[in-house]
Amino acid sequence: MRSVSATVEVAVDPLLAFDVFTGEIGAWYVVDAHTVADPARTQAIRLEPGVGGRLLDVHDAATGEGIELARVTAWVPGVELGFTDRAGTEVQVTFTAHRGGTRVVLEHRGLERVAPERRERAGRFGWRLLLPWYRDHLERRTAAR
Repeated sequence: MRSVSATVEVAVDPLLAFDVFTGEIGAWYVVDAHTVADPARTQAIRLEPGVGGRLLDVHDAATGEGIELARVTAWVPGVELGFTDRAGTEVQVTFTAHRGGTRVVLEHRGLERVAPERRERAGRFGWRLLLPWYRDHLERRTAAR
């Protein structure tokens, strides 16, 4: 397996879908033993905006510092987000207007570069679980308004 992909549809426009995915990642990304290396130390998940920004597993709430999970390689609000992790795998997330909302497609490529057990986890779980968490967060957020 070289890549995995996941798709969700959300009932908001692409720009809001992108903004919630990136700006509220700490609210929808579930922290547990399957999503971070040390969930007891994780204070938050944060994505710094713009190309060169970092996806961080924040361990120090005061300074905002922690473990860099990935580096942002593409940042086009409402269109595309890309990042590359320390193992050299790449994630591309696209936001496309679809049926009055947005289709969000995430592809995680380069999995041949990682250990077989990580590839297997990515295929069975990974973004296929995380994207529904994002969709559910967005639905709760929209319903609360």
